[in-house]
Amino acid sequence: MKKKHAYPLIVLTLVMMVVVGCGVGQSASTSPTPALAPTLDTVIEEAESEVSATSTSTVEPKPTQLTQEQKAISLMWQMLDQFGSPNKAAVIAAGLNGHMGLVPVLVEVASRTFDPEAALTIAEALEKLTGETVGGDFVLRAPWYSWMSRQDPPQVELDEYDDWKSELLSTMDPSFGLFVYKDVPTRIRLWTVDWGGVLRDGIPQLEFPKTKPGAQVRFLNSDELVFGVTINGESRAYPHRIMGWHELSNDRLGGELIIFVF
Repeated sequence: MKKKHAYPLIVLTLVMMVVVGCGVGQSASTSPTPALAPTLDTVIEEAESEVSATSTSTVEPKPTQLTQEQKAISLMWQMLDQFGSPNKAAVIAAGLNGHMGLVPVLVEVASRTFDPEAALTIAEALEKLTGETVGGDFVLRAPWYSWMSRQDPPQVELDEYDDWKSELLSTMDPSFGLFVYKDVPTRIRLWTVDWGGVLRDGIPQLEFPKTKPGAQVRFLNSDELVFGVTINGESRAYPHRIMGWHELSNDRLGGELIIFVF
């Protein structure tokens, strides 16, 4: 504000210089031309630049406070280290964060470790998150999957969980990225998708297998288990021993196309 009050004085000075210069020019026209004084516009521009420079704040803006879910998402991405092992600090922080979307993340991480100490840390984080003591032993996945399936309302998933799970599965087999990816359309909860322990198509299904009447079968013992299926009056027995290797059979029975899954 002080610099703006100085403008009338500057104008007055310039006017006086112009009057004096004109007088000298009239009395002694042979004198050298005086140096040009700065124009009023130049003085104003310089003053405004100085005010602008001094008024610019040098204080760094405060970072935006992250929400609980944003912090949980960040912890999800830090949950495994570069070697695929649980990040203990992130696991402990997840228990303290309190967002229920971290439950399937921790359960998934538990299924990737064979370290009893790491499994115990994950179990403690899950208990802190949920207030439940579901399982504190080395094997956590089965009891916690069962617990999540019983939740009402259903178990929630964090934003970016689909992307995180895709990257996790792709470390086992890059082709899993064809099935699970960011914003993948699905009718099921992604936390229910689990790795079967083999690569994609690692277990070949049976395609319309050949059959024999039971009386002619010689490769089965009389006490072996079979899965019996009857559709539209037609029956078939799928031996447990064979289905244990294939787990799925595409077949036709009773005039219907069927998929038998074990």
